[in-house]
Amino acid sequence: MLNHLILTVDYTNDWERAMKRLPLILKLLGTRKLTLVYVIETHKRLHTEDQEGVVKGKLKALGEKLASELDVSTDYRIGRGFVASQVLEIAKTVHADGIIVCNRSHSATKELFFGNIALNLARMTKLPLLVIPIDGTPPAAEEEILYATDGSAASLNAQACFEQLITTGHDGRVLWVRPDDAGADDKDIEERIDLLANRHANVHRNIVTGRAVAEILKAIKRERPVLTVLGKRGATPITDLPLGSTTEKVAGASSQPILMVP
Repeated sequence: MLNHLILTVDYTNDWERAMKRLPLILKLLGTRKLTLVYVIETHKRLHTEDQEGVVKGKLKALGEKLASELDVSTDYRIGRGFVASQVLEIAKTVHADGIIVCNRSHSATKELFFGNIALNLARMTKLPLLVIPIDGTPPAAEEEILYATDGSAASLNAQACFEQLITTGHDGRVLWVRPDDAGADDKDIEERIDLLANRHANVHRNIVTGRAVAEILKAIKRERPVLTVLGKRGATPITDLPLGSTTEKVAGASSQPILMVP
C-alpha cells in the first residue's frame, strides 16, 4: 500500500528505540523500500558528525543494516537546511508514498505537544505521515488497527486506507466521537460508520460522545492498537493554522503509532 517511505534519521538512542516498531508496521503497510534522510541543519552550529562524508558513511551503513533486518531495499539522501522542508522536497524528488517521523509523546493538555520537526511535517505534508512515539508502550497482542473519525469529508481517504489495512488479517475498530451538540446531520455519519462496520466481519464499531482528542487518546490507551489511522486536512502553512488540530493533538500525545492520511 505504502510501498516506498522516507525514514527521517537522527541517530539518537530514542530514535533507535522507536525503530523497534518498524518491522511490524512496515509489514502492515506493505513497504518494500526505505529512503533514509538526514538533514544537516546549516542554520545551527555544525559538528564533526555533520560533515557530509561522515553522514554518507553512517547512512550507507544504516541502510545496509535495515535492508538485512527488514527485508526491504534502501537508499539514502542528505539534505541541507530546515529539516521539514528538506524532507518534503526529497520525498517529492524520489516519488515516495509517505514519510516516517519519530516523536516524544506528551500530554495533550500541553501547548507544545509536538516536537518541531514532527509538527512541521504534520502541517506541511501532502503525503501520509507515520508518527512513531519514542516512549510508547508495546501494542496489545491482538494487533488491532483503529480508525478514529470526526465524520468529516477530510476523513474519507483515511477510511479508505483503513479498509485496505484490515484486509491483511488484522482486526479493526472504528471510533466516532460524536460532539455533545450533535444534530440531525450527524445521523448520516452514524449510518456511514454502520455501513463500514457491516462490510467487514472483523471490524468493531464504537460511537461515544465527548471531546474528540480525549476520547481518541482514551481508546488508544485502552486498546493499544498496532496503528491508529486519522484523517488530515491537507497541507497548511504554519502561519495560517492555529496550534492544535484534533489529529495533531492525538498524534503528539499518543503512546502508539499514528498514520495521518491527507
